[in-house]
Amino acid sequence: MTARATVLLLPGHMCDERMWAGLDLATAGARIAAPVLQGATIDEMADLCLKAGSGPLLPVGFSMGGIVALAIAARAPERLVGLGLLDTNPFADAPERAAQRPRQQEKARADGLSELVAEELKPNYLARINRGNARLRAGIQAMAEDLGPEVFVSQSEALRIRPSYNHVLETLDFPVFVACGAEDRLCTPALHADFASRIENAQLHVVEGAGHMLPMEQPHILSKLLNPWLASVLAREETKA
Repeated sequence: MTARATVLLLPGHMCDERMWAGLDLATAGARIAAPVLQGATIDEMADLCLKAGSGPLLPVGFSMGGIVALAIAARAPERLVGLGLLDTNPFADAPERAAQRPRQQEKARADGLSELVAEELKPNYLARINRGNARLRAGIQAMAEDLGPEVFVSQSEALRIRPSYNHVLETLDFPVFVACGAEDRLCTPALHADFASRIENAQLHVVEGAGHMLPMEQPHILSKLLNPWLASVLAREETKA
């Protein structure tokens, strides 16, 4: 009997399983795993995810987690039954962002992580209506501070040196869920529309009232969109088995 697929919820840079806490996912008995991404490179993170268990996988990756999901698809497409890409970017780091990362890494090493997250990174990632949400901002801040400067530096460097996974998109022959916030300035709706158009079986959603942190900004809307897609993919896999 074929094992049920494991839904892998892959978090973004300086995020952990808490970023998924607001989602209510009905996954037809599938196991859900939400690992913190470790490894010196995106490819190492993907390898660690693949080694964490056996059987079919359904990775749903947010931001950096979406990049890792694409690396998993490049390495072991035969193990995937579907793929979720949320507020992500399949390309290599843009030169202007790559140039900023060493300065941010030095600030994090010099006990400046809290200030970096509070003043420079996360507030710029939220939709206008969410920027004054103290609870939301505190949750983002807590994840980053708990993970600490070493994780920040390691993940930042992995993002800086990552290759492009753009070539993987046209090889995906299973259902792909693509979603982003309408006010995502880091990974724009236009970017998502472009890469979704190159995936044969992609479903694209642009969610109002969200910026880059879609799973935390609009978890209920994302759940309503993601649940039927997950159910259809898992049911399709059960039928095949």
